[in-house]
Amino acid sequence: MRHRNFSFRIALTTLIISVMATGCKEDTVIKASIAPGNDVFGTVTIPDTFTKITKTVLTDTMNTSERYSDLPILHALGSIYDPYFGKTSAGIYLQVLPPTPYFRFAGEGIDYTIDSAVLVLPYLGQAWGDSVNPDNQKFVVHELTESMDVAATYYSDRKLNMNSTPIASVTVDMKKMLNEIPAGIIDTPGNTHLRLKLNDAFKDKIRSHVVTTTFDNDANFLSVFKGFFIGPGDTNTKTNLLPYFLLNGTKNYDRAAIVFYYRDNGSTTTKVAYFSYVFDKTANYNLVIKNYTGTRAQYWINRYQSAPNVSDDTVLIQNSPGVAMDLRIPYVKNLPVASIVKAELVITKVLSGNADSLIEPNRLVPVGVDDDGNLYNIRDYNPLTSSAVAFVDGYARKEKDENNNDVIRYRINIPREVQKTITDTITGKPNELHLRIKGANGLPGFIGLPGAYRLVAAGNSGTYKVQLNIVYAKPD
Repeated sequence: MRHRNFSFRIALTTLIISVMATGCKEDTVIKASIAPGNDVFGTVTIPDTFTKITKTVLTDTMNTSERYSDLPILHALGSIYDPYFGKTSAGIYLQVLPPTPYFRFAGEGIDYTIDSAVLVLPYLGQAWGDSVNPDNQKFVVHELTESMDVAATYYSDRKLNMNSTPIASVTVDMKKMLNEIPAGIIDTPGNTHLRLKLNDAFKDKIRSHVVTTTFDNDANFLSVFKGFFIGPGDTNTKTNLLPYFLLNGTKNYDRAAIVFYYRDNGSTTTKVAYFSYVFDKTANYNLVIKNYTGTRAQYWINRYQSAPNVSDDTVLIQNSPGVAMDLRIPYVKNLPVASIVKAELVITKVLSGNADSLIEPNRLVPVGVDDDGNLYNIRDYNPLTSSAVAFVDGYARKEKDENNNDVIRYRINIPREVQKTITDTITGKPNELHLRIKGANGLPGFIGLPGAYRLVAAGNSGTYKVQLNIVYAKPD
């Protein structure tokens, strides 16, 4: 099922949050008349005795064209294989514009030669996978035959029409790309970047349009050069790194661009022209495709349909688009109508035995699910501010279990959502607390990477099963 109306804003601020710890008990059905715990501070602590239904659900699309002028636009490009979760493949759709209206490479009456055209994508160190010994990857560039609209919303599974013949096909030494700034380039860049040399046919096409009305204004240019798709050149290989590239930097080589190297005929001096991505004038989005065929993840995904009311002992979580935990807690409605002080979900990572070196999300995000299956911001995120995000928490942290073993846990505090669920069930609205838990791409305080990360977590059985710990104010 696709939910196209839910999104979080990405922000740069790193949040410092306090860690709130609490005890855990085993899982049974809770009764409304449960005996209260200690009330030293006028509160009642309820041990974790909730029935839970834990599943894995595929959230196969998200808005990847959403952007903010003060925040970086990071898009994935390439592919990565995980034996447990399958393959993630990603490509970038974008447009570029000449530096000025009526742009010309040379003055009137001066002939010139375009020596090369290179598509440049800046890399600022964001990647998922093996960045120490990455496999080489092949990338292709295609011209679009379908127009893009800077005001439109584009989702991660949408494919636009394009010319079937690529204007670039380049195999890249990824280790070199990640670590070395290319030498001998005019206007030497300050950052590493991906360089894809475009073919002569594209150079000739650009030159043939320079003296026409195509270059008179932005609209004319984009009506001819509608945009570009940059994608993996071989989706059958099992490569090990998914890098993320910056589109909207503030200077050359810090923003996506097609760079033309040219010279006046008879001169040996090379000149440079940058046809760049422009935040408020050009469109972009990230294509992200997941393929779980033949994997263990597919088994858990299929159980969401085949056994929807049977709790699974394992759940899977990725950044969107990807898989998420579907969590239903029916008996929250039986809690007393009182002020909920704390409602902490505890989720624990378990070893999968396959590619555990691929890191888990830095943070998890809870999303509400209404009775019609629509997603919404939980009450604790309303309004969605940095302080609200810090309160909900959800960060990965290293802890010790009861046997002093190292574990990775996520603690998610949602008292307002639980409070509202209790109140609403009185009027017959929601019948249960229903949440989706996913990776935190798109939250304030976190630079989200679409499609990245993987978490295998305990579901509703075993030592590390999902827990909900409740503290509420004791009524006077």
